[in-house]
Amino acid sequence: MDIAPCFDDPHALLRAHGLRATPQRVAVTRLLLKQAIHATPRDVYVALNTDFPSMSQNTVYLTLAHLEQAGLLRRMYIAGRTVFDSNIQMHDHACCHHCGRIVDLPQAGQTDSPGELGKWQVEGQSRLWTGLCPDCIQPPALP
Repeated sequence: MDIAPCFDDPHALLRAHGLRATPQRVAVTRLLLKQAIHATPRDVYVALNTDFPSMSQNTVYLTLAHLEQAGLLRRMYIAGRTVFDSNIQMHDHACCHHCGRIVDLPQAGQTDSPGELGKWQVEGQSRLWTGLCPDCIQPPALP
């Protein structure tokens, strides 16, 4: 389902995917789907804690799981942490092993699945490139 037509209205988006539009779900949806971002459940909790001080971390986890089940987010495991990606289109990722920054890369590689997946029901694809981001690369020391 294309999310663009009802994105401006997170209530309608949630209802279109069979989810109740509670204030907490609306806040999480608005935070994660207004732009393509990568966020841990803790990131979401911290970002919303000021406006929703009574919202528990469990509510955040459950909301993220419901959004994932509805196909609005993709869960990834990168560098030992769970990250939710709001860009559900096929794409690769780059992750800085120093600062943890994750960026989307356009689908850069082969789009055909490997022959070994012939009998699999593939539901998604992602490749992860790791290294140092431009901000973490230190210039060489001057003599």
